[in-house]
Amino acid sequence: MKLMVRNILYAIFTLVSIVNKGITQNLDSKLDRFFEHKMGRAQIVGLQAAIVSDGKLAWTGSYGKKDFVRGTSVNDSTLFMIASCSKPITALGLMKLYDEQRIGLDDDINGHLPFEIRNPKYPSEPITFRMLLAHTSSLRDDTPLLVSLYTFENGGDSPISLEGFIKDYFLPNGKFYDSEKNFLNTKPGTEKAYSNVGYALLGYLIQQITGTDFSKYMYEEIFHPLGMNDSYWFIKDIPHNNISMPHEFVGSEDLDSAFKVLKHYGFPDYPDGQLRTHVSDYAKVIEMMVNEGRVDGRSFLKEKTMKEFFDVQFPKANKWQAVAWNYNEFDNWLYYMLMSRLPSHTGVDPGVATVTSFDPKTGNGAIIFANTLTHNFKGHKILYVDMIKRLLKTAKKFD
Repeated sequence: MKLMVRNILYAIFTLVSIVNKGITQNLDSKLDRFFEHKMGRAQIVGLQAAIVSDGKLAWTGSYGKKDFVRGTSVNDSTLFMIASCSKPITALGLMKLYDEQRIGLDDDINGHLPFEIRNPKYPSEPITFRMLLAHTSSLRDDTPLLVSLYTFENGGDSPISLEGFIKDYFLPNGKFYDSEKNFLNTKPGTEKAYSNVGYALLGYLIQQITGTDFSKYMYEEIFHPLGMNDSYWFIKDIPHNNISMPHEFVGSEDLDSAFKVLKHYGFPDYPDGQLRTHVSDYAKVIEMMVNEGRVDGRSFLKEKTMKEFFDVQFPKANKWQAVAWNYNEFDNWLYYMLMSRLPSHTGVDPGVATVTSFDPKTGNGAIIFANTLTHNFKGHKILYVDMIKRLLKTAKKFD
């Protein structure tokens, strides 16, 4: 009798496994066809995507070419430069210090700097960590200057150090200092203005507080504990050549010359957007976020810290901006007629387009890294609506 019951249970288990395997293979096949079709229509050279379902990485897909000229294919280990999707990672480094009670979010940052940074129009008003994290610090990007510092011509990492950039940009005797271009005419904490230099400053603050180079701190205290073992801030640190090149669509009718392959470039304000990683590594961050700060069953961030991450920080200044993540990332009411308001982030740089969005309540999320900047409305819609919507919808089927 026991043997019969055991055999019946085994048969049921085998049948369920076969059915589940068939469902998974069918989902994989459908997603493959979907992405291959959509990439062609959006004129994207190479792409990587991932689904997090119920708090775990459930699916990854890699498509197209990492180098259009050489024709080498993207695979699941190919690194992509992720532009501003780096910012939630930098924020995570700072929030780890808050979690350890080494800083307060409302501390004046000057208490942690070897020099003072103030908006010269409001010299008595402190700038806080919370303001930097939520883009309300009144620090402004001098975009033409920042772009001029990219190493497009020669490629490679920037020769300018993070500390050197911060001093030159924010100190009155610095060669990049401009009291009008580098600062808003509004009091710190009262207006949201997306700030790359604010996140570069966060990286420098982490460096000052810990006494450790920002990139080294991130490797040791964030990447390693999370299991992000193939993520790098600098090209010089990458131990392999499996890196996707950035591509620019040049509008040629000849498919063989439709894209320009850019060199791997860098910039001195790198904590705001220079991370190179793949979706499997980035998914570790989303998994931790939706699992209430836990990694492999252990606490990485406290519940209080996770609540801060998702809380809107300055509702009078902007009712959607949390710590790094934004509930209105796409800033278009038409978009949100089609999509849910979820913590999200996008990244855009020459030859780079990235997006991630997730639901802390369901544990589902989506990640897309592309090595081509979409250049028209159709391409934008495919990447930011069609693809993300499909991944979030499919995430429910893995539950």
